Amino acid sequence: MLWARRSMQSEMSSTSITTLDTLEYAGPLRITDLARREGVSQPGMTTVVNRLENEGLAQRIADPTDGRVALVRVTSAGRQVLRERRTARSMALRTVIAKLPDGHQAALGNALDALLALAQTAPEQEWNTP
Repeated sequence: MLWARRSMQSEMSSTSITTLDTLEYAGPLRITDLARREGVSQPGMTTVVNRLENEGLAQRIADPTDGRVALVRVTSAGRQVLRERRTARSMALRTVIAKLPDGHQAALGNALDALLALAQTAPEQEWNTP
């Protein structure tokens, strides 16, 4: 919900937030892979990762398959930030939905099963293509 994300005050950039989310969902990734998924340049992603690392929200770890490469993973503090943001967005959405007429609330409830099925069947890469 883009409007819910935009309505929240945040010290973090949207790229930082989506990068943490990607790391939580996809697991540790190379900076080049993160940059591709987030649609930013590799130097830009390096800046984002450095910032997240300095804030204790992400960390670089050795790639177990290639010692020359570092992977980036979300930390427990990063997961906590994501949980707090999701909770706040959920509460904001519930507040807005509660103001809708009963028929609209019922229609949203009926659409949830279809939306969940869509999210589960669509390949992840389809959501991350520019």
